[in-house]
Amino acid sequence: MASAGVVFEHIALVDTSAVIALHDPTDKFHAVAHKFLQTTELALVTLNVTAHEAYTRGRYDNGLDRACAHFNFLRSSDLSRLCFTKFDENIAYDMLVKYNDQQLSFHDALCGAVMLRKGIYKVFAFDRDFFTFGFELLPGAYA
Repeated sequence: MASAGVVFEHIALVDTSAVIALHDPTDKFHAVAHKFLQTTELALVTLNVTAHEAYTRGRYDNGLDRACAHFNFLRSSDLSRLCFTKFDENIAYDMLVKYNDQQLSFHDALCGAVMLRKGIYKVFAFDRDFFTFGFELLPGAYA
């Protein structure tokens, strides 16, 4: 978790979509993701359950090796892990109800709830759910 001295405006949350782009050379955002990761000066954090979602997406879409690469990146890298609370789950649920006209991921809403609680408004992602929730997508593109 970020230390008390960290300024949250200099932090971005890493989403599953960014992890997939980093590890899949056929992903349309692969080069952009790598460039962002190599050049960003932001501190990067992730939600503790993002490793689970990334593993599952990798396993379903590209097999065990890719799934393990996603999981290991999120667990063995220098990323700090944020944990969600019951309060965050309630806020995520409320976000999904608020935007009920769109199909949104509970995981993304949960990330959004934690980000709001922590004062983090930037996300390394290629997922329009975060744009819908009002967060700044970095590096700026989304599917």
